[in-house]
Amino acid sequence: VTSVTTTSTTVTATSLTSTTTSTITASSTTDTSTTTSSASSTTSSTSTSVTSVTSTTTTTSTTTPPPGACYPPALGNDKDTADCSAKFPPDGSCTVSCADGYSGDPVIYYCYDLDQGFQGTGPDCTSTTTTTSVTSVTTTSTT
Repeated sequence: VTSVTTTSTTVTATSLTSTTTSTITASSTTDTSTTTSSASSTTSSTSTSVTSVTSTTTTTSTTTPPPGACYPPALGNDKDTADCSAKFPPDGSCTVSCADGYSGDPVIYYCYDLDQGFQGTGPDCTSTTTTTSVTSVTTTSTT
């Protein structure tokens, strides 16, 4: 009997803050003998950050099947083989499905003899973990 419990949490938070401030001042004074001009420009810009947190916990426990029973197939953490415990040849069969956090169609494995163990392929499991991204942009302009 092989029991695998997997918990996987992925949180991705993206924050982009962009502030741009521009100030342009111009003045001109003219009299009969003197022309005075002045101009100033100020620009500032700020932007930040990306945060990503990933937490994965995997627990695996293995026990010996009863005498004469087929060993459950070892297929990886994305597959659930719990139904394959204590199955005896030549008529042993079990349903292998996708583990929690994964999706896919279940398949049947067969155990016809102890030497070969369970025979089968799949299932094709796809992660259902969700990644969330949030983006915010703020622009301020003063003229």
